[in-house]
Amino acid sequence: MLGVQIRAGTEDDAAAAIGLWTEAYTRRGPEGRKTPYVESEYFDSYRDGRVFVAEEAGAVLGVVVFLPSGVATWTGEDEAALTRLAVTTTVRGRGVGRALAERCGEEAEAAGASAIVLWSRPYQTPAHRLYESLGYRYVPARDSSDADGGRRVFVRDLTKPSQPSSDAR
Repeated sequence: MLGVQIRAGTEDDAAAAIGLWTEAYTRRGPEGRKTPYVESEYFDSYRDGRVFVAEEAGAVLGVVVFLPSGVATWTGEDEAALTRLAVTTTVRGRGVGRALAERCGEEAEAAGASAIVLWSRPYQTPAHRLYESLGYRYVPARDSSDADGGRRVFVRDLTKPSQPSSDAR
């Protein structure tokens, strides 16, 4: 991750974030978003939570949204959320996604959340391995679905020290 900086997203990052989200989530397998993201979705995220971007030499390589407790409808009362984590294909495996996810965990801890929750599509197995290596556990009882398919829920308990899985990299 040498040279990659994690910073707060700005209004100027909208186009880059939309492009990354569309690349990562649109038309991926039998379950996945059917339509590209639009500008209003970025600004909704920007308004409701905190957008973070990973940047290197002026290029946005990754993006994530942190939602504090009480914002995401699919979280419990005192649970924060990590959503829309996307990293450009050219730098996957370099720790960019990990750094963005860790930043959200830090935000959740600082805000006093009891847990941080995310959902992921069933086919996103590389992402599932990342989440588990960061101390998230898959909670099938909280799974759901929407018009684009199944949603697997992962939770990281912040009330006790994180216990990453034994295959953490």
